Amino acid sequence: MKKKAEKEKQGAFARFCSASEKTARLSLILAAVIVLGTVGTVCAAAISSNSGIEIPSENVELNAAEQYLAQVNMNRGTEPEEPEQTEPSNEPAEETASEETKPTKRGGLTGENVADVKDLKSLSDEDLLKAVKQGKVKVIAKKDIKQDQSQNVKTTHKGTIADAPKATNTPKPKPTTAASTPKPTPTMAPITVVNYELGIDISEFQGDINWTKVKNDGIKFAFIRCGGRGYTKGTCYEDKKFAKNVTNAKKAGIKVGVYFFSQAITVEEAIEEASLTIAMCKGYNIDLPVVMDWETGSGYRTQPLKGEAFANVLDAFCTLIGKNGYTPAVYLCSDDINNRLGKYQSRILGNYKLWYAYPYSCYWPASKSFKSNYYQTGDTVPPRSFAFEYWQYSWHGKVAGIGTEVDLNIRILGKTTLKAPEISITNKTITSQTGQNINPMDGVKAKTSQGDWTTNNLSYSLKTEAGQDISLDQAKNTVGKYTITYTFKDPFRGSIQATASWEVKAGTVTDTPVPTPTTDPTESSGGGSTDTPSPTPQGGSTDTPSPTPQGSTDSPAPTPTTAQPPEPTNSPVPTPPEPTKPEPTKPEPTKPAADTTETT
Repeated sequence: MKKKAEKEKQGAFARFCSASEKTARLSLILAAVIVLGTVGTVCAAAISSNSGIEIPSENVELNAAEQYLAQVNMNRGTEPEEPEQTEPSNEPAEETASEETKPTKRGGLTGENVADVKDLKSLSDEDLLKAVKQGKVKVIAKKDIKQDQSQNVKTTHKGTIADAPKATNTPKPKPTTAASTPKPTPTMAPITVVNYELGIDISEFQGDINWTKVKNDGIKFAFIRCGGRGYTKGTCYEDKKFAKNVTNAKKAGIKVGVYFFSQAITVEEAIEEASLTIAMCKGYNIDLPVVMDWETGSGYRTQPLKGEAFANVLDAFCTLIGKNGYTPAVYLCSDDINNRLGKYQSRILGNYKLWYAYPYSCYWPASKSFKSNYYQTGDTVPPRSFAFEYWQYSWHGKVAGIGTEVDLNIRILGKTTLKAPEISITNKTITSQTGQNINPMDGVKAKTSQGDWTTNNLSYSLKTEAGQDISLDQAKNTVGKYTITYTFKDPFRGSIQATASWEVKAGTVTDTPVPTPTTDPTESSGGGSTDTPSPTPQGGSTDTPSPTPQGSTDSPAPTPTTAQPPEPTNSPVPTPPEPTKPEPTKPEPTKPAADTTETT
């Protein structure tokens, strides 16, 4: 009894350690086995559950996801043989690898470039766009983009044709007509206009283009289609004349931009279109933006797209284009901006250049108000709250070197204020004698509407008092009065005119009026020379010259009446035997002094 009482005082662990307590030892071993089995089962269930967890791409990198799963395996350390027991054979190993790839693809977006977008169909457009913006999406190889050239069909523009608003503060200047009276052209008020370049956009449907003629017709730039997506089946295609058009346009000196006819309705398709565009542009120096020409219409696959989903598609294309070294832009019409983008328009237009499609009816050849094929200085542009750098103003343009109708555009380079051009005339009243040479352009210049002085584009014409045209040679040899009308053609504000008067009087005038010396006195005694007549009395004969001064003619010098030359009485020094010369400071020949005549 005493021994039994002592054993009961001992604890279970002490009795287990005692070699004599076999029953307690067996019971504790059995209890430990049960506990361990329970824990193992719970761990296995947890591991099985964790193996299917998707790691959010925005929180955990791919290597972090692998480390996480490895850590879970390390927690199985109580069963070191389990990996060997569950290790499959070679064939199942491949299946296991493919199964493990699926949950790590989302993590792969933040840790690696996406090699195959098709493996990411389970991602939302928002997640895929985020990956594009983070620079984690590769450009898809051209060979991996499915193409169908049968989808390359000519499409018709869809949209509203607008009437140009009436000009108010920016009127279109009109060339000034010649004034009926010799008055300067009235001053034109200053106007604010846009500085611009003329451009076109083309595809293979414009045929073979003579780009030199296009350049000479005033076109400065061209957007050239590189490819597109079918608006029904939605398969991509290439523009077969893209390389030829880019090469020849740049050779002619035309700046080149590129556009892709888009029918993308998902971010994945936008990436595909951007990838094909980048592949097509490779090797070319693209001067202007690369544009997503997104269009829709009745029967187009793009009809349902709007709101944030539409903004995501535009954003994805432009982002991938920008990350590959090009300037991204979007081509949109009013409906796309106002109704489809709606509240998301600032997100797109605030980050990317806009090529605005809003054609005016006045540039249509069929329109009664059609006056000019091209946009001209002073024409109005669409008044909009949003900014646009490019404006497509006509779908029915005519350009030299292109055999079909072509879209017309302008590139807005800024605004400027044009003042009235001027013509400056130094001598507004000119007098000459018959035969005298004059140059009506001497002292005449023009001031352009931009404030530069020039003699270019400046010309003149002559008219008689009766209003008849007359040449310069005829006028200078004919006594009469003439009007000189100067015309300056300003490159922006049209032509202006100003006038000057010109009178041609009778008389023989040389270019250098030097008086003719008198003839030898011995020759003049026998008869007066007709070339240099001497002064004669009224009614006197030129053969018998008289010293009377009242009969003076146009002769620059008198002829003495005696064989010996006279000496002036007022001169203290005798002069050599030669006729008296006029004063050199006077343009007209001098008459003989009175005392000399009296002495003679």
